[in-house]
Amino acid sequence: MATPRIIYTAIDEAPALATYSLFPILQAYTKGSGIDLVQKDISLAGRIIANFPDYLTEEQRLPDDLTELGHLAKQPETNIIKLPNISASVPQLLEAIKELQAQGYAIPDYSQNPKTEAEKTVQTRYSKVLGSAVNPVLREGNSDRRAAASVK
Repeated sequence: MATPRIIYTAIDEAPALATYSLFPILQAYTKGSGIDLVQKDISLAGRIIANFPDYLTEEQRLPDDLTELGHLAKQPETNIIKLPNISASVPQLLEAIKELQAQGYAIPDYSQNPKTEAEKTVQTRYSKVLGSAVNPVLREGNSDRRAAASVK
């Protein structure tokens, strides 16, 4: 029988402090229970890095945890603790790119008005991390938030 597993999403947005303080508590709580508690990085920075492995050194690369979680979300035995995360806007994307480049990540610039095919390709790759990239993947289409009709 497979070891039960809980996947805990790591984020880089405002609730990150709470995230990093809660994870050790959950680890202590599940220790000895036979449950494997693992973290998966779905932060904006993590999603950017995962989408541009061909621009990075081997040491800088990160796995595409969001895609993996998308596959796992389809399996009934999967347990995911998905924390609040941002719906990345273009200004947030530009700032994240700037911060990553300052840390030595050779990721490409984002062009809001791409002219060349190369710029269009890069823009398409960045589009995967913009907006609510996380929620549709983890909900697998279960994102209808309308109230049900009343029953009498």
